[in-house]
Order: sequence, then structure tokens, then C-alpha cells
Amino acid sequence: MSVEEYDIQNLNCASCSTKIEAEILALPEVSSVNLDFLNRKLVVQYHTAIDNPLLRLNRIAASIEPGVVFTEKTAEYAEPGAAWHWISLASGALILILNQWLPPYLQSWIGVGAYLLVAHRVLLNAGKSLLAKQVFTEQFLMSIATLGALILGEYLEAGAVMVLYEIGQWLEHRAIDLSRRSVKNLLAVKPEIAHLHIAEGLVDKRLAEIKTGDTISVYPGERVPLDGLITKGESTVDTSSLTGEAEPLFVTEGTEIFAGFVNNSGLLEVKVSGTEAESTITRILNLIEEAGSRKSPQEKFITRFARVYTPAVVLIAFLVFLIPTLLGNPAAVWFKRSLVFLIVSCPCALVISIPLSYFIGIGIAAKRGIILKGSVFLDVLRQVRTVVFDKTGTLTTGDLQIEKVYTQNGGDPLELLETLYLCEYTSSHPFARAVKSAFDGLYDSRKVKALAEYPGKGIVLEYGADRLIAGSEAFLRDRGCVSLLNPAVQTVVHAVKNDVYLGCVSFSDTVKPGIKPALANLKQLGVRSTVMLSGDRAAKAEQVSRELGLDTFYAELLPQQKLAKLEEIIQSAEGKVAFVGDGMNDAPALARADAGIAMGGIGNQASIETADIVLLNDRPEQLAGVFQIARQTGKVVVQNIALALVIKVLVMALGVSGISGLWEAIIADVGVTLLVVFNSLRMLRVPRPT
Repeated sequence: MSVEEYDIQNLNCASCSTKIEAEILALPEVSSVNLDFLNRKLVVQYHTAIDNPLLRLNRIAASIEPGVVFTEKTAEYAEPGAAWHWISLASGALILILNQWLPPYLQSWIGVGAYLLVAHRVLLNAGKSLLAKQVFTEQFLMSIATLGALILGEYLEAGAVMVLYEIGQWLEHRAIDLSRRSVKNLLAVKPEIAHLHIAEGLVDKRLAEIKTGDTISVYPGERVPLDGLITKGESTVDTSSLTGEAEPLFVTEGTEIFAGFVNNSGLLEVKVSGTEAESTITRILNLIEEAGSRKSPQEKFITRFARVYTPAVVLIAFLVFLIPTLLGNPAAVWFKRSLVFLIVSCPCALVISIPLSYFIGIGIAAKRGIILKGSVFLDVLRQVRTVVFDKTGTLTTGDLQIEKVYTQNGGDPLELLETLYLCEYTSSHPFARAVKSAFDGLYDSRKVKALAEYPGKGIVLEYGADRLIAGSEAFLRDRGCVSLLNPAVQTVVHAVKNDVYLGCVSFSDTVKPGIKPALANLKQLGVRSTVMLSGDRAAKAEQVSRELGLDTFYAELLPQQKLAKLEEIIQSAEGKVAFVGDGMNDAPALARADAGIAMGGIGNQASIETADIVLLNDRPEQLAGVFQIARQTGKVVVQNIALALVIKVLVMALGVSGISGLWEAIIADVGVTLLVVFNSLRMLRVPRPT
């Protein structure tokens, strides 16, 4: 089984893209296919080998929309004949205008010739599609409509419709390209070269040539090209292009720094910690590009709808002509009205409107430091009515500090701290970080004879000649410790050395700044219930829950118990359930929830890999922001569908009644497409939540 990715050239018809995707999927060698119309990318998964895959793919594309070409990724391609096309179009339009003042016996011949000059490309593509048994294409419908006008002797109108159609197509493509560039520009944060230190000095190298452990320089005003650790210099960096955070970040020797940050002031020397493919920005950009492959149910539905819609309106157009004619009405009148109906029936506005809205929504989120792994999660967030939070690192800062040391029978507090330090040295738990920041002891890995960590419970360590234990009260009681201190505080860790109980240490944590207004915003955005799951003691969990105004909390839960409790909540909740965690030890819950949201920060690789949605700057306002973007995207999708259907149905009705003609029909068809495109672009001005 292999997966291949191709670039797409000249694909400008959204409706045709769905047909091409369906035809490729029908190949016996293909197991799955995703054609991303907006990003112009095709991903095909083959379950068996295929001969000349590009040749076969291009044959399919050409049979549906002539001129479409698939190329190997990053291959160069030049579109042929573009200049000649516009020259012939302008010449034909001019001849059609001048033709009105020529003698009547010349007007028909010159009118037909001018029509062929402006319509030859559309007619040729329509013929190719017809030979390939692709009848209901936009070019075929336009050809039938304008040839019908020629039969009626309306040469100027037939040619004008083709000119307006070509201009409209060009405007549509420019508008869609504008949306592409608007989003791509938000994400243009990846440099191409780095200043590499070598024996002779500095030399500019492409990022692919830089290896882990190399040292590079980053000058003021430049973007950091690769992840690394600052070995010399200090500066402030602008992280907004990745995290959405406007406030500059101070960095100095020993600070970890990430590709895509902008160095504001000082010269920095950075020791590279990963290759280009491993860098944080590469992973983020890949996730954004791949988001198009996880399509929302609405996108899938509109694709199926378009397949039924186009043949249906063609049939109706035929009946519009046939039935009145059989009833004795003038055939020429109803033939023209059926042509108007045909022109308006093109489904491009419908097919473009939904993926474009989701594409822009994902891009806006990325600009604000929010990574969505597919448009499907924008839909899920709109349906979320319950949000479940982990406590430490999510609702609270997670930066625990030792509050007080309690020793047994006046024991040595340094011995207690050293025991905890040795046990927690290899752990990444917030308790471990707090102990290591408060006690600077010596740790010799050669003395470690055995180490066992029990998540959510404790650690047992054989270090040199000593047997050390650190953990919760229940963990120590299970190991025979009976007389334990029980101070009236919420969070403590106990310690034992060589079967002698030493005492315990209490920790303090604070509520994360900005989390309370973020929770209030969630309520305004339709979230009905907020729940906290915590491994902390009930007293501490109750304090945090009361301070933040949460609806429910569950305390003293082990990791597996958190997952079980989340399962209960999902089974009983109305609507979808989102889980918000720090991405470190919450992977099972993030995976089980309808939407897993990680607030792990940009440097947290675990959060980027495991969650459905990643908040890169770890700020609470991003949480409300992603819900706001989801709801705004949903509104625009509904607006676009309503605009496209209502206007098309209205013009169809006007055409059947004889009020609108071919000119109005083509203007309406192009206008609707432009309208939904620019309505989607309005989302770029969505304000941030306060």
C-alpha cells in the first residue's frame, strides 16, 4: 500500500473536482482519494501497484474538465495559450459589437464567426467532455444555451453570454485565489535558509542541509529557521505568527526557541535541536495542509447533492421547453426560456461555498495560534454543549510550588526533600518540577538499581543502598505505612526512606489568568455545562470549581478513572462533548472526546500529535476563540447555501416567466459564485473574543 501526493493545475470548477475525485476512487487499484480543490492538491492511496498512475489520472481529469493536469509534487508547469485566448476573446467581442452596424446579409455570417472566436475554447472542452460521456458539465450547458441563441438568430446575445461567462470564470478564479493567498499569507512563516557556523565562518545553507547539533545565527529582523536552544545572545522574539500572542517574548542563553519566531533585536546563536522535517513549524504547517482531508459532513453532503442537482435541473429545463410547446405555445419563446434555466443551473456556487468557508475558518484559527486537524472539528465544536476540563495545567497554571514541609517527629526537612528529589528526578509530573525547582541535589543515574512509576499514585526507587518511596497517602498505605501525617491542606506528597516515614510536602497552585472570562464566553457561545476532572483532593478541587463557577467537578481521580468518568459524561450529555487538557497525560481522554483540545503550548509535541485541536500559546482566550470561529464558519456556510439556492431559484423563475434573459442569467450565475466567495472572505474580519 502506498500514498502519493500530486499538484493540480488549471482546476477551476469545484463541481468538476467532485466528479474527478469520484472517478479516481472508482479505479480498482485505489483504496482512498482526497482532492483538495482549494489547496490544489490530490492525495491517492493505492492498495496495489498501478502502471503509469499520472497518465491514468490525467486521462480521467481531461475527460471531465479538459485542461486539468496532475503533476508530481513541486514540478514546474506552465499553462499554454493563455495570451492567445484573451486576444481571441477581445477580438471576437469587438467584432460582435461592430457587427450591429453591418448590412443584414453580412450579420449572420460575421456573427457566427465572431461567436466561434469567443466560444471556441468552451465548445472544444464541451465536446471533449461529451466524448468522455460527461454530459452535465458547465461548458456543455453553456454551449447548448448559446448555440440555441444562435439558432434563434441572436448572435450578439450568444457571443455576449460567452464573453461574460469567460470574464466571470476569470473573476471567480481570481476571487478564489485571493482567498487562497489570504490564508497562505497568514501561514508564510517558514524561512528557506539558515546561517550555519562552519570552521571558516558563516555560510548560508538550505534548511534541508542543516543537521541536529549544528549551530546557526539568527540576525535581528529574521525568522528563526529551525527549533533549537539559544547558546549565545539575548533578545525579544515575536511569536504571533505561530501562537497569535502579540506580546514579545524575552529569550536568552538556555532558552528553547522555535522555527517561525521573529528575532526582534539581538543577535542569537542557536544550537539546532531538530531537522527541518522535525521542526515545530513544519509539523504545524503539515497539519494545516492536511486539514482538508478530514472533510466535514456538510462538505460530503454538498458533493452528493451536486451530483443529483445538475441532472435534475437539466431535466426541468427540457420540460420547460417541451410541455408548453406541446400545449401549443410558441416553441421559440419557450426554447429561449429553457436556455436561461440551463445557464442558471450551474452548481459551482453551491460546491465552492462550503469548502471555501471551512478553508478560511481553519486559516483564521491558524493565524491565532489554533491548529484544527480538519474542518470536521469546526462542525463538532458547533454542536458541543458540554466541556470537560482537566485541572492542573489547564484551569490552573500547573506551575506548582512547594508551600510547606511537614516532617515526622521533628525529622530532617532536607532529608525529606532529597528523598522526593531523587524519586521525582526522572518524572515530568508537575509535582516533580516543583520539587526539582526547590531542591538542587545530586543525582547519579549509575546508582539507580530499580525504578517503578505508578501514574497518579507514586514512585518506588532503589538508589544506591536506599529504598525510597514517594506518593499519595493511599499509595503509601498500600505499602504498609500506617501512621501518616494528614495536614489540613489540599495537595501533599509523602516520602519514605528505607521503610521509615519521613513526612510530606504540600504544594500550591493558582488559577490560570484569563480562564474565568474564557469560561463565561463559552457559556455565551452555547456551552451549557462545564465539568472539571481532577486527581487532586476534593477540598482543592471544590475551591477551584467554586472560584471559576464550574457546574460540576469530580476529584481524587486516577488517570483511568478520569477516562471512565469522561465516558459516563459522554453517555449522559446532550450534544457533543469536548475535553480540554494539557496534552501530556491526557491522551486517552483527548482521543475519546468528540473534540480533544490541548492547551499544551507550542513546545509541547505531545499536544500537537494527540489532540484534534491545539491551542499553541496556551492562553484561555484561545479556547473561546476557536468556539467563536466554529460558530461563525457555520453561519457563513448556511448563508452561502441560502444565497446560492434562493438567487438561483429566483432567476430560474424569472427566466421561465420571461422576465429575465440570457444576459441576466449569466450575470446571475457568475454573481452568485462571487457573492458566496466574498461572503466567505468576510470571516477574515471576525473580531477576537474579549
